[in-house]
Amino acid sequence: MQKAFTAPDWFIKSGAIYQINPRTFSAEGTIKAVTKELPFLADLGFGTMYLCPIFKEDDSLDNWSERQTKSNTGNPKNPYRISDYFEIDSEYGTMDDLREFVRESHRLNMKVMLDLVFLHIGPNASMIKEHPEFVQHNADGTVRCTEWNFPYLNYECEGLREYLYANMVYYIGVIGVDGFRCDVGDSVPHDFWTEGRRRMRTIKHDAILLNEGSKAELLGVCFDAMYSFGWHEAMYSVVSGQSDVALLREKWSVLSQKMPDGGAVMRDIDNHDTVTDWPSRTEVAAGHDGMEAALTVTYLIDGAPMVYCGNELADQKRLSMFANRFFMGDFEVTDRDDKASEASLRRQGVIKKLNTLRRESETLARGTTEWLDTEHSDKVVCFKRALNGEEITVIANLSRETVTVTVPNAGNTVILESKSTREGDKFTLNPFGYAVLSNI
Repeated sequence: MQKAFTAPDWFIKSGAIYQINPRTFSAEGTIKAVTKELPFLADLGFGTMYLCPIFKEDDSLDNWSERQTKSNTGNPKNPYRISDYFEIDSEYGTMDDLREFVRESHRLNMKVMLDLVFLHIGPNASMIKEHPEFVQHNADGTVRCTEWNFPYLNYECEGLREYLYANMVYYIGVIGVDGFRCDVGDSVPHDFWTEGRRRMRTIKHDAILLNEGSKAELLGVCFDAMYSFGWHEAMYSVVSGQSDVALLREKWSVLSQKMPDGGAVMRDIDNHDTVTDWPSRTEVAAGHDGMEAALTVTYLIDGAPMVYCGNELADQKRLSMFANRFFMGDFEVTDRDDKASEASLRRQGVIKKLNTLRRESETLARGTTEWLDTEHSDKVVCFKRALNGEEITVIANLSRETVTVTVPNAGNTVILESKSTREGDKFTLNPFGYAVLSNI
C-alpha cells in the first residue's frame, strides 16, 4: 500500500479544527460576526478555522435538492449550490471581509480552510452561461444533474480544470488561506486533485487537501487527510443509548485497517450535515455530560479533532444549514451571548484543556493507538496512546450506568478527570465519567 502524505503539524498537532457555518454561528450570520469572535476562539486554543462555503449562491427557484425542500425554510440559497466561486455571497459579506478574517486568524496563530464544492454547480452559475461545456450533458442535450439535482461539472473539459485550478490558486496565493476541505472529494477525478495539490503547494508548501470521502487509498495520492464518517455516526449511536461501545471500536478498526502508513483522519462529532439531518443534536441526545465525554475521547484518539461552531458553548439550539436570518423557518442560531451560563463555562474550560493537550503532546499527534479490554467493554472506551516511552491512557464511560473497571499500568499522573475515582488499578466511573492519565 502507498505511504500517505505526512500531514503538517498545523493540522495534526494543534488545537482542534473549528467548523464555522456563518448561518448558524450567530444571529448576524456574516463573516464579520465570526471575525469578531476570533480572539475568543483563539483563547480557547483552536488551531484551524474552517469556513463552510461562503461563495455566491444560486438563488433560482428550481433545481432544489430534496433536503433543501424538506427544510421548509423557503430559502432559495444553498451554500453547496454555488453560482460563482470567485465571489462572496452578499449574505456573508465581501471578499474584503474574507481577507480580514484570514489576516486576523493568522495574527492569532490560527490557520484557515475553505470548502471546495467542485462536483457540481448551481444551474444558473455565471460560468455555465459563458462556458456551457463546463457542465455535463445528457444525450438529448439537457444538463446532467447529481443526486442533489445540481449540474455535474465536466472534467473531460480542460478549460474547466484550468478554471478550477485558478480558483484554488487564487484563495491560496491571493487571499492567503491554508487549505481546503473537498466536498464529496471521492467523486471528483483524482488526477484533478493531484494537480491541484501540486499547484497550491508550489505557492504554500504546507497547504492541505482534506477529503470529505471514504477512500483511504487516496491519502498519499492526492489528499493529505480524510473524514472518518463511521466515527461520528457510531459516537452518536453510543452516547444516545442506541448502541454499545463495541460499535465505536469496530468503526475505528475498520478504517484503521484501510489506512496507509502515516495516514491522517479528521474525527468530528457534529458538523453542518449532522445538525441538519439527525433527529436531534448530539448535545441534546447525550446531554452535557455525554457530549463532554464524547469530545474528550474524540480529541484524544488518533486523528485531528473537529468541533462544530457552538459545541464550545454547549449549544443545544435546533440548527439547519438551509436556514439563514432571512429564512429561519422553525430553526434557531447559536446564542453567542450565552457564554456565562454554567454549562457553557464548563465546556469552555474542557475545550481549552483539550486544545492545550493537542498542542503540547507529540504522543497525541503521532503516537500509536492500542485499545484495551475491560470488564465493561460494552460501556467503557479504553485505549492507550504511546510514543517514545510516554503512554497516555484514556478511560471513558459512555453509558448512563456507574461502572468499575480494572486498567493495569494506567499511569499515575492525572491529566483530565470527571466523575471518576480510583483505587489502585480499579476505576469507578459515574455515567459519562472519564479519566485521562500519563505514565510521565
